[in-house]
Amino acid sequence: MALVIGNSKYVYAPTLANPASDARLMAETLRKAGFKVVEGVDLDYAGMHDRLNRFTEAAYDAELAVIYYAGHGLQVNGKNYLVPVDAELTAPAHLRTRTIQIDELLAALPPDPGVGVVILDACRDNPLARTLATSLPKSRSTTAPGLAPIDIASTDVGTGGVLIAYATDPGAVSYDGIGANSPYTTSLAKHLAEPGVDIQNALTRVRGEVTAETNGRQRPWYNASLGREVFIGPATAETTAGPAQSPGSNSAHQSIEPDSREWVEQRVWDEASKRNTVAHYEAYLKQFPNGAFADLARLNLDQLKKAPVVAELENDGSRSGTAVGAAAAADQENEAGSELTESAIGLDRQKKIDLQERLVSIGYDLDDADGTFGASTRRAIGLWQKENALPPTTFLTRKQYVRLKLDSDDAVKSYRAQRASEAEATKQESTTSRKTHKPAPIARAKQKREQQRVAVKPQSAAMPKTASQAPAAPQSKFRICYNGFGSFNVLASHKCPVSGLRHEGF
Repeated sequence: MALVIGNSKYVYAPTLANPASDARLMAETLRKAGFKVVEGVDLDYAGMHDRLNRFTEAAYDAELAVIYYAGHGLQVNGKNYLVPVDAELTAPAHLRTRTIQIDELLAALPPDPGVGVVILDACRDNPLARTLATSLPKSRSTTAPGLAPIDIASTDVGTGGVLIAYATDPGAVSYDGIGANSPYTTSLAKHLAEPGVDIQNALTRVRGEVTAETNGRQRPWYNASLGREVFIGPATAETTAGPAQSPGSNSAHQSIEPDSREWVEQRVWDEASKRNTVAHYEAYLKQFPNGAFADLARLNLDQLKKAPVVAELENDGSRSGTAVGAAAAADQENEAGSELTESAIGLDRQKKIDLQERLVSIGYDLDDADGTFGASTRRAIGLWQKENALPPTTFLTRKQYVRLKLDSDDAVKSYRAQRASEAEATKQESTTSRKTHKPAPIARAKQKREQQRVAVKPQSAAMPKTASQAPAAPQSKFRICYNGFGSFNVLASHKCPVSGLRHEGF
């Protein structure tokens, strides 16, 4: 089974010249090789999901499944995204809602023991990525043009495996070329389904052709975890049967394998490019000094002689045990770094943070180890190169990267230990502060509540609680006196006559 998608006519970006025609060429190539193809051209978000779902169901039990995509793609923090034609990327959330993540393609491949192949011609210069970068916070930015390398975990590999092919090196840009199809897809269609050529040898041929055609500006590559040889085309080379020979004939048992000079040259070149050693390239040039790959062989040979291969660290936490001659290492490190040499290292966000921490640990000032190589990081790299008698281009070569890691191993361990200690002290201080500091209780507005209660039931309406609180009786101005004729009033200051009787005042 195969899924083939080519997106050219973007709504919010300039139209790409070749992806639609590239997709049609690949679909035709795969159909001729016996594949059933789910195909789509200029698909929007819904259309891409529809084709992907159809392919997932159809390929579930397939022995071999191929996904080919041509169009715009981008990487953010080491993750890759494919862009439908209707995607407008102006906010960080649009990565989730308007693009297709590469992980979705990998999830669509058949389970073990099926073989999955993903081919990405999606490394073109991308204005959508630049638009998106302006909306991302500082901690999340497009780390480089093109696509990031995809790590294939060994735990996911069975007897089948996965191969992922890219139109160019990680972080680099591929080209549409001047014809109806891109140089990469043109070469793929030529070699991918060649009889008797397994896919890894076919991709080696593609790399050689495209590198030569673009004068080294575009170098296709792939990473694979295949458990066996995989053939897109027939597993055996096509042969033409000759006339029947008699048993006694000298040519009766002649091999039917092709023995043309071109076929032999191709096999020798495949072996040389796979081994990538001085001896193998010299062997090729000795047999084919004017061969189709002679110029490329000489170019690779010059690079190997000028910069002998230095064993890179197996992982970021340990030193390589390979001894390298001082003079040879110096030759390699003195190579001027460029954006291309640094992108070939394949630095994802975590490796960039690691590198920034190493620069800080050996005394270079950086704004922050955030995984983004801004002006301060470039300045630090340039200073390190200058202090080590290297071309201060601010871009690393692979061997300079290895040397920087080796030189900073001890310092970065101390730096990280100190940071961990400081973080632990801060954590303990924060915990102690929370335990000892108890917030004061909030004073209740008792008086205010009393005032509110009094406002509802005024004090004047309440009954006095004690006799002393009772209101005094009004003082009378007169006395009432009595005699035989009745009562009469006198002033309160006077006494009633003897014949009179005192009465209450009023």
